[in-house]
Amino acid sequence: MLKLDHLVINTRFDTDAAQRTFEQLGFTVAPRGYHTLGSINHAIVFDDHYLELIGLPADGKTVREEIVSSPLGPDGLVFRIDDPAATFDTLRQAGFHATPPQTFSRPVELDGAPPVDARFTTVRLKPGQFDGGRVYFCQHLTPELVFRSEWQSHPNGAAGLSALHLIDVAPEPYVQLGEIEAGFELVYWTRADFDARFGTTAQYIAAHGPRYAAITVRTPAWRLAGERAEAAGLPAFIERQRALVALPRFDTLLEFIP
Repeated sequence: MLKLDHLVINTRFDTDAAQRTFEQLGFTVAPRGYHTLGSINHAIVFDDHYLELIGLPADGKTVREEIVSSPLGPDGLVFRIDDPAATFDTLRQAGFHATPPQTFSRPVELDGAPPVDARFTTVRLKPGQFDGGRVYFCQHLTPELVFRSEWQSHPNGAAGLSALHLIDVAPEPYVQLGEIEAGFELVYWTRADFDARFGTTAQYIAAHGPRYAAITVRTPAWRLAGERAEAAGLPAFIERQRALVALPRFDTLLEFIP
């Protein structure tokens, strides 16, 4: 059974603006992290998973090819694992091409104390096997440095991520990976059906072949999320049981539902 660890939005060299945008929408955005791989990030943390805003330093001095070559917007689907070596072997036996486990870290500052390293081990599926985005697996070696209570409460009431919406993506490789735990799902659309489902906001999502396109967020204050977006000058549409918010700068669509 696959368990969601996090979804990734690629902000490239525009992470400052992404941080501001998500704070305007009412999310608590954890302080910036600096990976030993060269990338930077912010996490929007829920009880047992999170949304990651990943990018590169705006001065361009550090370039992580994986980020530069990936599309702007939603582009990462990450599952939780406990045994990277076993995961690597299982993937290879199933016919997937995976990279060997890789451990990296980022320093975390807590309450003015000297920084401590949040450490992770990942197993990545090589590009070209899955339409739409990057798929990989993550073991948290120091989960207490990521899933912290001060980052898990959000002014907009967000309680978690419930869906990733994919356009013109072949589902078979994803299905072959295994069943996903209840509470989160992958939703597959043709472009025409996606446009019909998301209406006017769909126009802000670029048509560039198979892609990850929208993320559904659970919150009892879904209407407030839409109102915050309107106040921030973002395209937002508040309907009877959901609020749709487009982030044109990041080629991303957010759906807030109860």
